[in-house]
Amino acid sequence: MKKTIIAQLSIQETKTEQFLKLAEIMVNKSIAENGCLAYKLLKEVDKENEFLIYEKYENESAVERHNSSEHFKSFLDSVLPLLTKEPAIEKF
Repeated sequence: MKKTIIAQLSIQETKTEQFLKLAEIMVNKSIAENGCLAYKLLKEVDKENEFLIYEKYENESAVERHNSSEHFKSFLDSVLPLLTKEPAIEKF
């Protein structure tokens, strides 16, 4: 069964450029993963530092592979200090 994840991220205003560089790497590596159907970074129209990551996978196994990948772990380590609050994550 296909799996979709939406993560809402609030980035410190002075860290947005740094976040975008990290996110570009994350998107490119994630979309190349086996089982990843979509991986997109979206920006809120009226808020400069609010972003959504939209992820779609073939199945739960693909999600697990993604979550255990080195690029995912590295992204989390680099991005968590840039956030203004806990990310909101929804899974469907």
